[in-house]
Amino acid sequence: MALRVFKFGGTCIGDPRGRAGAAGHCRKAVEAGDGLVVVVSAMGRSGDPYATDTLLALAGSSPPAERDLVLCCGEVISAVVMAETLRQAGIPSEALAGWDAGIVTDGHPSVPDIECVETGPIRETLSRGACAVVAGFQGRARDGRITTLGRGGSDTTAMALGAALGADEVVLFKNVEAVFTADPALVPSASRIERISAEDLRQMSWQGAKVVHPRAAELAIESGIPIEVRSHETGALVTRVEPFVIRSGRYVTGVAAGSPVWQFSVDGTGRVPREFHASVFGMVAAEGVSMDMFTVFGASAVFTVPADDAERVRRILSVGGLRWSDTGPCVKVSIVGAGMHGLRGVMARFSASLRDAGIDMLQTVDSHATISALVPLESRDLALSALHAEFVEK
Repeated sequence: MALRVFKFGGTCIGDPRGRAGAAGHCRKAVEAGDGLVVVVSAMGRSGDPYATDTLLALAGSSPPAERDLVLCCGEVISAVVMAETLRQAGIPSEALAGWDAGIVTDGHPSVPDIECVETGPIRETLSRGACAVVAGFQGRARDGRITTLGRGGSDTTAMALGAALGADEVVLFKNVEAVFTADPALVPSASRIERISAEDLRQMSWQGAKVVHPRAAELAIESGIPIEVRSHETGALVTRVEPFVIRSGRYVTGVAAGSPVWQFSVDGTGRVPREFHASVFGMVAAEGVSMDMFTVFGASAVFTVPADDAERVRRILSVGGLRWSDTGPCVKVSIVGAGMHGLRGVMARFSASLRDAGIDMLQTVDSHATISALVPLESRDLALSALHAEFVEK
């Protein structure tokens, strides 16, 4: 008997028709004799009664621990409703909150990671011949606090359960056509990726693609369990994520853009560089602001922060008596592909394609699988199209 983990996003099960479709996918697995664990997100989109954004608005400025308590409700409601839907479809099912399913988090106050999964409760449910319907996006820290896993956390829940239970595969049902080489809404020439390595998917996700949460891709890399992204509407396989995929003749898998940011340049002339850098970065980090694209040279430091945090950083630097300037809004655009590691001339082509499009690079950063540039936000779509044409379409 195979064990499968199915995950349904909030828009997939936001109405009776969507839940009936999800039950149909589950019925096929059960009729094939497979054991089944179902992970669900909060139902619907912002404005719908139980959607995450709706609950977040209700929580207002509540302390983080209380916000987590409120946000968990959406997935718990989904689990109960989905379990009842499955029972009505003739599939024995039991609803479990994330903590009841044995999901233990590290309790980090920002976005915690799953520390481990105590599989006893789910195995007991499966031993009774029932489908375990688990509320995604949540768990419990060792000290008993309920915690949430951040946007897209239900993908991570599904993959973590699959890894802990030794599942044969994890299937993510989504209202998307596929994983694409770029966001089709921004780059009309984007094409479907039928097979992608977990590493490239992870990098695409971290750089701004939103189909699969990057931590879910990381768990796929660690566990070796394949992920399938399927259309909720038809059940058809649209993209298969595997531990390793060789893409013959192409070393860049796709392009992506992040969320709007502001770039800060801080001048520490006359200061000891190492002391200055540590002071600046420590000052911003102490306020819980996430930084990216760090560059240091001499007694100067350049970094980016999310646009929503820009005003707070301005205040932090001013109170600290530092000389600074900012530029924005900006966005990081990236090419992604583990296959380009060690190849010569990639950065030259990258910069030339942006130059030919009339776009200035404000800052660059790279890794073994990505090359990124900071560009003005208004140049985002043009930059993505230029990079896509240069590295994906040729």
